[in-house]
Amino acid sequence: YTKQIETQDLILGKAKQEDLESIFNNYWCSEKTAKYMLWVPQKNLQEAQDRLDRTINFQKDHLAFMVYEKKTGQAIGQAGMFEKEPKVFEDMGIGIGEKFVGKGYGKQILKGLVDYIFSELGGETVICSCHTDNIPSAKMQQSCGLKYDHSEMYTREKDNLTYKSDYY
Repeated sequence: YTKQIETQDLILGKAKQEDLESIFNNYWCSEKTAKYMLWVPQKNLQEAQDRLDRTINFQKDHLAFMVYEKKTGQAIGQAGMFEKEPKVFEDMGIGIGEKFVGKGYGKQILKGLVDYIFSELGGETVICSCHTDNIPSAKMQQSCGLKYDHSEMYTREKDNLTYKSDYY
């Protein structure tokens, strides 16, 4: 997989040790951001360091990225996809810190990933999902041309919350 995808305002690149403070402060410590995600917010820099080490290792062999804002160079989120079956890719999550929401960044991330999947990997189908009540995420997916397909119920491991996820 490529090491980098560039959009108008963002760079999707592989995580580095230098990202620790910015990814912790901009993304990983936020309860609000984690509300719709499968991960638990990090409480301190040591927890974030452990997560960063795992992230760096995971991203080596996966279509997974840290999201960097071009104008500041800061790590502001994460994004990734996996090949569910030949030529069918599904999102592993697309997330950015709450102070970066509403700038069109989510749309840039998804379009960047989809363009790469179709043009470089020969993908034919992209599947994305989000909690039913995560309206901004659903609108972002629809604005990128994805259409609602179905919903499924899940129980999240981190807090045993039962929720419905919509698939596009």
